[in-house]
Parts: sequence; structure tokens; C-alpha cells
Amino acid sequence: MIDISRCYYTTIHSQTLSTDGRFLFCGSNFGEIFLFSVERITSCNAADSPPLELDQLPTVPLQTLSVTDRCPIYSLSFHKDFLIVGLNGEICGFQWSSKAGTIGKKAWTVKLPAPPESADMSEVNYMWLNAKDDMLYAGCGDNVLYGVSLEDGKVCREFHGHTDYIHCVSGCVGKLATASEDGSVLLWDSRQKTSYAKIEPHTKPALQRSEFGRWQGTVAMTEDWLVCGGGPRFSLWHLRSLDCTADFDFPDRVHVSGFVDDLIYAGGDCRKFYQYNFNGDVTAEIPTSGSSVYSVALQTEPYRFLSIAGASAQIDVCTNFSYRDIILNTYAKR
Repeated sequence: MIDISRCYYTTIHSQTLSTDGRFLFCGSNFGEIFLFSVERITSCNAADSPPLELDQLPTVPLQTLSVTDRCPIYSLSFHKDFLIVGLNGEICGFQWSSKAGTIGKKAWTVKLPAPPESADMSEVNYMWLNAKDDMLYAGCGDNVLYGVSLEDGKVCREFHGHTDYIHCVSGCVGKLATASEDGSVLLWDSRQKTSYAKIEPHTKPALQRSEFGRWQGTVAMTEDWLVCGGGPRFSLWHLRSLDCTADFDFPDRVHVSGFVDDLIYAGGDCRKFYQYNFNGDVTAEIPTSGSSVYSVALQTEPYRFLSIAGASAQIDVCTNFSYRDIILNTYAKR
């Protein structure tokens, strides 16, 4: 039985897409996962699509899975035949059937090292997957970045350096970046346990926003560039020189960011999702259903698809990356 009253209090903290790009998974503050068909969303958005009955609409979840009542689902990932879920102190893999389009039973669990008594539970705040190496990197509430081998399910590396919990993890070509509540972005070689560089945006007067604090909520990187934001202004950095080359006029705190089509995107405590060019100019403003954006799922192949979620039971979908095409509803009467 669906509790429709939850739609007023739902926050979507995490999203991920299946490897084949056909399915979207969304994790909520109530410990639930909502499954949507990207195929149905994109095909039914076509102008020549026939009208559909309510139970055929792509805005309705194909499946709602209750995973836990102990914590929100802050992070999701997907690898091969498993939906990967980050919980408090553990990472779980749920069997996935692409043929049936359903999430199955829990197949495996990786227990993270117990934090010291003085530390909080090591909730998994963010996961970044290196599919080529079968490595999953988890940024956690105990200030540690864990490298987990998905071949044998073991924690094979711990990256220590932050003094407060990690909000976000990104990676590219053997390099990793982590954004933390301590106000820093640390850069890592995935083969080394210590960071090789540190970026502290709050130390630059042009980026300071004292009313929002020093914390860094998001980071994204390519081979040459890095963007980060949180309390300080959202900013672009050249990785070789570690110089800040641009900052962006995002109006509030920043929680998500990334690169797409030679553009940069950002979302946060604002009812608009922004896209910028590398000079810092706004190229698109997309309205959002919630007051804050906490997660983004994006792909360009096989379907051009961008979903934006946060402090709302609704999820905003863009198939052209410039404006909102459709709104998904996590709770709906069939």
C-alpha cells in the first residue's frame, strides 16, 4: 500500500542509471528506491506518441523497493548486474534483472571498517564507480574515502586526509577528487593513500561567502578541469596549475555539479538548475520541482537523458538538457 502522505515529505538524495542506460533508480530519505524506465520516458515524450492510460504513464515508478528504515539512501551506483546501495556502515548489492526490469534480493554486502568511538557512523554519502577497474570509491561520514574492489567485495584502500565528513567524490584517468565539510577539495592518485594537492576555495576573497560557510558540497573533474562549490562560490579550476579560472553566479549553496557537452552544470538550494559555459556565462536556467537539488543522473547515450531531484517527491527530466520535458512522480495512485 503506497503512503501518499509521504509525497509531502520526500527528499530524493541519490540517483543512478543502469549500465545499458534503460533504467533510472532514485533513493529517498525514507530508505526507498524508485525504479523508472528511461525508454518509456523518452519514447512517450515524442510528439507522435499515442495517449496512454494512467498505469502506462512513464511518470509512475515501475517498482518501489523498501530497503531500510534506518537511514536515508544518500548514494547509489550500478555495475554489471547489481544495483549498489550505500547505507550506514555498509555497501549492498541488489540483484538486477534487465529482462524483467526489476530489482531483486540483496546479493552481497561490504562492511566498512568501524569508525573510532569518537566518530559518527560511517554513512556512505557518495559513491563514484570506475567500471574499467571494478573499483568503487565511497566518501563517508567518518572523513575517509574507501576504495572497494567489486571483484572480491573487499575494502582494498583507505584515503585519509579530510578532517570532516566527505560530501562528494569524482574521478578521471586514475585521479580522484573529494569535497568535504572541512572546506577543502583533496586530489588523489588512486594508487596512493595520501593526497597530492589541496584546493581551499574559502581562502580566496573572490570566492568567499561567509553567510554560507566554508564547506565544499560538490566536485566534478575531467582530465584538465575541476569544478567545486558549496558555501563558497561555485568555481572552475585548471588542474595542472591549480588556478581558479572562473567563478559562477549561482545564487545559493551548491550541492551538485558536472560537465556535459562542453558546458558546466550546477544545482543546490535554488529552484533553478543552471548551465554555464567555461567563461562563467549562464546558458540555461531549468526550473525544478523542489526547493533544493541534491542529485543528478545524466547520460548522452543510448538516450539523451538528464534527471534532476532533491527536496521534492517529483523528479524533473530533460531530454535536450536545456528545458524540462516531463515530471516524474515517486508516489502515484495507479
